[in-house]
Amino acid sequence: MQSPPELTVRPRQDHDLERMVSWIADADALLLFSGARLSWPLTVAQLRAVTEANALAAYVVVDAEGHLVGHFDLRVEGAVTWLGRVIVDPARRGRGLARHLVDLAAAEAGRLTPERLRLHVISTNLVAIRVYVRAGFVAQSSDAGRPGVVVMERVLAGRPAERG
Repeated sequence: MQSPPELTVRPRQDHDLERMVSWIADADALLLFSGARLSWPLTVAQLRAVTEANALAAYVVVDAEGHLVGHFDLRVEGAVTWLGRVIVDPARRGRGLARHLVDLAAAEAGRLTPERLRLHVISTNLVAIRVYVRAGFVAQSSDAGRPGVVVMERVLAGRPAERG
């Protein structure tokens, strides 16, 4: 097994947004990134607005040289943290970075003190679903209010979980 690359999490900064927007090539990629919450073409203003409106803690993942590798955001609701807008730089995909990014997101969520990490994923996004399963997530249900969306959950290490 290949050793994990040296990756670091830091809070997202405004200067990261243009690069992130460049990773979303078309409306289909945008749907996989954010569901129906953002509209094509994606803009920096939309990313800022969704972060502020939903009280998200937005993070980027950088490599040892400080180059942007990926993004995720977190939102705490009681004992649950929601993981969203997970993306890896398209030029770096296929190297196992998504799994490392998800593990880093889980570690960050654990610092926020919730017990469980949940996410919504488009049911046809099989690549993402495989990454989440490998990272310890289990499908919980379909989101009744959002057809074609699956809820997945991971119990955070060392934390008890109650179903609910």
